[in-house]
Parts: sequence; structure tokens; C-alpha cells
Amino acid sequence: MNKDIKPINKDGQPHGLREWYNPNGKLWYKGYFINGNRNGLCEWYHDNEQLGYKGSYINGNQDGLWEYYFSNGKLYSKKYYI
Repeated sequence: MNKDIKPINKDGQPHGLREWYNPNGKLWYKGYFINGNRNGLCEWYHDNEQLGYKGSYINGNQDGLWEYYFSNGKLYSKKYYI
């Protein structure tokens, strides 16, 4: 289910904070877009509302430290993107 907050730019592209929800109405994704590209911190969540992974984008490309979590909230991996 996509109860998307739909900020868009003049060209109809995603722009600003976006939040997407799963079919149960729980937050699944939260992140920022600039002119259709992910930019800044983005977070994805497990069905139990625990953080699944998070990281940053620059112009739609993964950048910097990304952290990945088990559904119990424990960190299982870190990866750094350049």
C-alpha cells in the first residue's frame, strides 16, 4: 500500500520527503528526493516497524555509510559507498 505523501516538483517528479507504507499501514520507507532522485538520508523498515537499513544518497547514488539490521533491531552489516 502506498499512502505516499506526494510532494512533486513542477515537472511532476518526486521532490521532498516521501513516506511509503506497507499494506498494514506501517511505515516501510522514509526518505528525501530532489527532482526525482533520492538525496539525503533514506530509511527502510521491517514489517515489525524495526529499522531494516538506512543510508544516504547523492543524486540517486548510494553514498557514505549504510547500516543493515535484523528484524530484531540488531546491526548485522555496515557498508561504505563512495
